[in-house]
Amino acid sequence: MKKLLTLILFISFLGELQASEPKKSARWQQLMKLVDQELKILSKAKRKTPELNYRMLELQSEKLKLLHEKNNKEFLEKSKVANVTQDKESYFKETRNYYKASKEFGLKILKDFPKTKLRAEVLFALALNSRDYGHDSITEKYLLECISLVSDPHHSLRHHAETALADFYYNEKRYQDAVTYYEKVLWKTQDEWLSKHYLNVAWCYLKVKEFDKAVASIKKSYFLSKNKSYVDIRDQVLIHIGSFFVYTDHPLEGLDFYLKNEKDPIAYLMPMAQKTSERGLSKETEAILDASQNLIDKNQLWHHQEELFHQYLDFYRNYNRFSDYEKTSSKLVAYYNKADANKKLNLKTDLREDSIEKIRTTAGFLQIKLAKDMKEAGGSFKDQEMAIVLSFFNQLITLDPKRKAEYLFYRGETNYSIRRFPDAAVAYAEALTEAKLNKNLELSRKILNSLLALTGLEALPKDLNKKYLIFAYTEHITIWPKDPISEQIYPKLFEIYRESGFDNKAAEVLRLFNKSYPDHLKDQQALMTKILDLFIEKKDTRKLAAWVKFFKKGFLSFTKDMIEKIEITLGNMLFLEYQGLAKKGDKVAAAKGFESIYQNDLYSDKVKSQSAFFASMTYLELAETEKSYAWQELAFNKMTDVEKLEKRDEMLKMSERTYRLQDFVTSHKMSEFFLKKFCSLKDDIQNRFFEVAVMTALVEENTAAAENVIVQYSECLKKMEARNTAIEQMYAFYEKKGDFRGLRLHVHRYPIENLKNQYRFTLQKWFWENSSLNLKEMIKLEFKTLKHPETIGWLKEMDDFNLAVKFVNEMKSETIWDKPTFDGDAYNAALEAYLLKIQNFKKTYEHLTSSSQIDLVILATHVFSSLYQTAGKKIGAIHPAGMDDQTFKQFSEAMKPISTQFTNASKQYTTQLDKALKDKETLAWGSRSIASVEHIENPVFSFFTGLTMDKGAGGIND
Repeated sequence: MKKLLTLILFISFLGELQASEPKKSARWQQLMKLVDQELKILSKAKRKTPELNYRMLELQSEKLKLLHEKNNKEFLEKSKVANVTQDKESYFKETRNYYKASKEFGLKILKDFPKTKLRAEVLFALALNSRDYGHDSITEKYLLECISLVSDPHHSLRHHAETALADFYYNEKRYQDAVTYYEKVLWKTQDEWLSKHYLNVAWCYLKVKEFDKAVASIKKSYFLSKNKSYVDIRDQVLIHIGSFFVYTDHPLEGLDFYLKNEKDPIAYLMPMAQKTSERGLSKETEAILDASQNLIDKNQLWHHQEELFHQYLDFYRNYNRFSDYEKTSSKLVAYYNKADANKKLNLKTDLREDSIEKIRTTAGFLQIKLAKDMKEAGGSFKDQEMAIVLSFFNQLITLDPKRKAEYLFYRGETNYSIRRFPDAAVAYAEALTEAKLNKNLELSRKILNSLLALTGLEALPKDLNKKYLIFAYTEHITIWPKDPISEQIYPKLFEIYRESGFDNKAAEVLRLFNKSYPDHLKDQQALMTKILDLFIEKKDTRKLAAWVKFFKKGFLSFTKDMIEKIEITLGNMLFLEYQGLAKKGDKVAAAKGFESIYQNDLYSDKVKSQSAFFASMTYLELAETEKSYAWQELAFNKMTDVEKLEKRDEMLKMSERTYRLQDFVTSHKMSEFFLKKFCSLKDDIQNRFFEVAVMTALVEENTAAAENVIVQYSECLKKMEARNTAIEQMYAFYEKKGDFRGLRLHVHRYPIENLKNQYRFTLQKWFWENSSLNLKEMIKLEFKTLKHPETIGWLKEMDDFNLAVKFVNEMKSETIWDKPTFDGDAYNAALEAYLLKIQNFKKTYEHLTSSSQIDLVILATHVFSSLYQTAGKKIGAIHPAGMDDQTFKQFSEAMKPISTQFTNASKQYTTQLDKALKDKETLAWGSRSIASVEHIENPVFSFFTGLTMDKGAGGIND
């Protein structure tokens, strides 16, 4: 009972492992552990019955399976990194050893229990182990003996043995014997593997050429697979059933089968089409391919499209249908373009390289065919085939752009072979351009050899032939300047250019010829002489001068006498040319000409200074001020001292003209340059250079440059008044910009008395007109630093003004009378106190309205006006609580004159304020003041006493 329980637990655990599918290593270890544990338990049994021994054989068979699984895994992993095929058996040594042990155990059971009822089971187990893991030949023998022992044809063991024997004969390719046993097996419809048996027997029927049975059996396998009672092997059936229909010469029936039974049978149709094509069934193949295309189009099965295109290509190539081949390849290229353009479509492009090779080989085949037809048919060929070949090359360029040069070359070769020479020349030229980009020198040489051969035929029109001959020659000497062929090309290309009048190109060829082959000097000198004659004939002084420069450096080793003769000729030609251009109004060309004279090493400094000065003047007339100054500097450096003095006045005018053209930067550079160069002269011209330099710097707001001129070049002045004027200009600049730090530094650097005085008033003005508290504090600090009596007074007034504003703000919120019950004496006292505050305020701050700070006067006057207006309104608006109407009427009449006096006083201040504001901009800084407001009467009337407080009594009448 305990043994039975162990067996049940093992089977249950095995089922769980298979259901959950854990990691292979963990699964293997768990199973091996369970097998070993049960074997250990069973081996300890004292009484080993046939049943127990058979159970142990079963466990050994299971362990044998696990060992084989492990050995096979080790072999496969090793195969990934090394070739271990020849040493394969060593990896299965453990399996083989255990197989021998299990075999011996089984044979011992048969020996020890010859009449056991489990003999057939033991034989079956030994047969299967031999088949799967042994290298002996006992499988057939033991299976046949097993079958003979089980007389009941419906017994499951007999069925399994017959099935195993059928599979054994199938694997051993004993197909007729396999059929015999499969036909017995097929009667057991309860076998879930019946679908697989029908597939196997179908192959056996096919091998023994019983075609109808083969097709019927494989169909049976397919339809059984749809039944859930049987193992579904439809994938295997679908892969092979097409071959059955092909082998029986009924491919269209296979097509019909696939279309009726599968939604997407294209993966199976294409291999069937390939086999159909191989058997020479052209129409049937095309029908299968067309049906596949219809399915793709109808159901959008684009994942098959690429492979189907290849099936079409193989089919058309097999039957030499090149026109259809080209149409399909064109569609394939469009397909790849679409895939490249829109990655989101996820179109397959796995066979792109195969596509390139197929189109390439087909194009090559047709190319050879065209050349052969041209030769054998007396100069004729098929235009359609030519068009197809050229189309192939275009497709290849699209698919395989990295080999574009090669395909263009093949296009040229194809045109050449059929004597379409103009088209060949174009293709060769395009191919060479592409080959050079890819630095493919080997292909470049092939292309140029072909092009030279083509031009050598002179089969092209004369001008066209010359064009491509020049092209080929030029490219050859450019790519291979030193080469046996290039050595012959140089003189030929030179003569072509010279005869055509392209002297510059001929000269360039000669230069490269000399660089590559200096030993051909005499020939090169002779060729150069021809070029010089052309230059002189055309009056091309630039080219002539350029070559003279080269000759002086030793190019072509011309003699000194020869070079001097060329120089004399050149000198006579130059100035006449540029002067003529200037007179005609072509100033740009003239300026360039004068530049070229300066740059030419042939001429003396005197000529160069003149040419540079003329270039400077010409550029100034063209308003190109920077170029003008640059050439003026060059001219100056080449002039003698006498020439410099003679040109000073013109230099000044040019500096002035430059700033009138709004180029202040360049004008400044010029003025400073000449100011420095002529510093010792100390004349009026120097003064003017100084003025222009300062002025142009300040226009550009470059105070550092202006400062530098004053510091560095004041000693160059004839009159120092110009220096003071410049200092005042800088003061005005800082003042206008509101630059406190700049102005402060400037005044302290140049302590001129009038500027120091003006500086105080500038700061005072900024203080009152600027809202920046930071600036106000810096100004107050500066006033303290100056320690001038007037600025000290200003500081006091500034502080007083702040106190005055604070007082007025407080007075605006102060209430004269707000008691709930009116008391005349108390009211008089409150009113007198209020008016005394105003009187004291006037005594304390009235001096602000007569300050020398005009802005302060304006602000202070506004404060007084505001205070008096507030007082007048408050007095006039008093309405004591609890006062009857008759009394309030008398009270109002008494207060009205007082209120009116304050209001009128406020208006007087306002009038004075308006006048001060109008006069503000016209007041001189040295006397910035405003007349104080006089004769403002402020009587304080006592309602109860009838007294008016006067000045002597401490009133506020001033």
